[in-house]
Amino acid sequence: MTQRDEPRAGISGRAVSQLRHELRTPINAVLGYSEMLIEESEANAAFLQPAITAARDVLALIDRALPSSAAAIDAAVLDAMSGELQPLQDRIVTAAGALLESGNEDAGEDADRIRSAARRLTAILASRAAGVAGAADGVGAVVVGGGGGAGASGTDSPGGRVPGRSSVDDDDIGTVITAAPVGSAGAVAPAREAGAAPAARILVVDDVEDNRNVLERRLTRAGYAVECAANGRLALDRIAAQRFDLILLDIMMPEVDGFEVLRRLKRAPGTRDIPVIMISALDDLASVVRCIEEGAEDHLTKPFESVLLRARITASLEKKRLRDRENEYLAEVKNIAEAAMAVEEGRYESMALSGTAVRSDELGRLARVFDTMASEVKAREQRLRRQVAELREAIDAAHFGVEEGRDTGVHLATGSVLANRYEIMAVVGFGAMGSVYKAFDRELAEVVAVKALRPELLTEPIVLDRFKAEVRLARRISHPAVVRTHDFGEWDGVHYLTMEYVEGLTARDLIDRRGRLGVASVLAIGTQLAGALVAAHAQGVIHRDIKPQNLLLDSGGALKVMDFGVSRLADGTGSVAETGMLIGTPAYMAPEQLLAQDVDERIDLYATGVVMYECLTGQLPFYAPSSVTLVGRVLSEQAPPAVALGEPTPPALTALIARLLAKSRDARPASARELVNLLGQIN
Repeated sequence: MTQRDEPRAGISGRAVSQLRHELRTPINAVLGYSEMLIEESEANAAFLQPAITAARDVLALIDRALPSSAAAIDAAVLDAMSGELQPLQDRIVTAAGALLESGNEDAGEDADRIRSAARRLTAILASRAAGVAGAADGVGAVVVGGGGGAGASGTDSPGGRVPGRSSVDDDDIGTVITAAPVGSAGAVAPAREAGAAPAARILVVDDVEDNRNVLERRLTRAGYAVECAANGRLALDRIAAQRFDLILLDIMMPEVDGFEVLRRLKRAPGTRDIPVIMISALDDLASVVRCIEEGAEDHLTKPFESVLLRARITASLEKKRLRDRENEYLAEVKNIAEAAMAVEEGRYESMALSGTAVRSDELGRLARVFDTMASEVKAREQRLRRQVAELREAIDAAHFGVEEGRDTGVHLATGSVLANRYEIMAVVGFGAMGSVYKAFDRELAEVVAVKALRPELLTEPIVLDRFKAEVRLARRISHPAVVRTHDFGEWDGVHYLTMEYVEGLTARDLIDRRGRLGVASVLAIGTQLAGALVAAHAQGVIHRDIKPQNLLLDSGGALKVMDFGVSRLADGTGSVAETGMLIGTPAYMAPEQLLAQDVDERIDLYATGVVMYECLTGQLPFYAPSSVTLVGRVLSEQAPPAVALGEPTPPALTALIARLLAKSRDARPASARELVNLLGQIN
């Protein structure tokens, strides 16, 4: 009995898909080389069209005899298939041979490859018939390697390597790939002109030389920059070292198969956005689904239509280009966010966003506006530091001390202890409502200021209510230029308020001792005061009694606003003349405040203008021997221009002070924040 007559078992399971893969692989080479030769010369069509027709008949035979959905194939089916396959193979071999004999030397090498690929068809079935599953000489690469075979090149892999492992360890591949530059897809259209963007770089990964050769030549002809790798290990090594815009990846390969390469690429941040098109003769549904689930852009079954490949490459590169633009955009947004943090931390450098600012889109405009604003903020901060430095010199020249000769009626002896807690250290100032002492808080072990209310004021309940309101309102404001208020209490008939202690002197003391101040000092006081009002107004609190006596300056030139005792919530419902009591100091009060009209935050801006006027000129904008006359002048007269003596006064400063002193509040700056901006623009 001959070998052909011996009974044999069929194939089942994965072997059916593998056999389909092995038979479709040489057909991919036959069609690929044939179509390229016809594209190069129409004269070749007369020889190769029969080969193309026969190759497509082979594909039809494979689909009919070995359907991808089949769970098992009988041996008789394989025998019948072998009988049908032989004449088709002969037609391909004959067509290629005729082209060789035609004398067309340019087509000779490719025609020989067509003939060699066709002859592998019956060899593959013969190996199955012999029961060796691809172990025959010259066929081992077909079965084990997933597509190679007689006439195919080797896998370029050293012997003895364990299948499924790369030269780069699995634990390290993510780091290696992440470090590799990905780049942009460049011009999606393959045709390029001088000055055009670089062609997209494509990596072809396949262990069969014919497959690599066909793809490389076709894609190069289409204008792409193409490189090849003979197996998954080499592909990973190249991707880790070079930039690629698209990868065409086979599945069945030795050492590291296409599934593993795909998994590693999509796991690594540096390569997850590179589109991968799987090109494989393995066409069963499970394999296709697995490719898509692992992150492949697409799956093409060998052999494939060249026009379909071109379309999918173009679509994939376009998606890559859009992803690159999105990632670039997000990176620029991150740069702007980091620049914002740098501004907040005071370390922003001008033109730090110059790379983003050159863009012509909205992000570029944002970067240009941001850089301008940040540079202006930095310049303002530098100017304010210079102004505060000059103010500090003025404070040093004025010396520190306590105003004497005013008896407030509150006498807390040095060394006495108030409320069994506050040890009085010294008297530091006087006010209309009482005395201020430096004290040591024994419970918290820190120095505080204690403000004691004048005894004769206790007969007026509204005074005590105002004192309590100072605590409630001041606690809502948190700003470096506002004195922090701690607590309110009563001890042995003395009502007191505890506050943050600041070593320094008031702006009143400074003006009285120095006379008029320099322009820089005036700007330093005005800018810090406006900043404090921004914080207070944001909490709905109007001070209502801004004046030099309530502005404390420490030795470093830092300003602290005190006495929110006469302020009340800016809810638009209160009158400044409730119960017949005029709240505030007339010389610093806005016209609407003097007229007991409804007021808003702009009365504090008016008072700020008066303070700046007095600091700059050494005089009040309006003066009169009596309060009645003073009120009349405030309501009816215009103040002389605020001009410093002995140094040039910036016209912008004179104009801003005049605007702050406007009779109509609508003519003043709209808010304290606007005032901060206006002051920051004055050099």
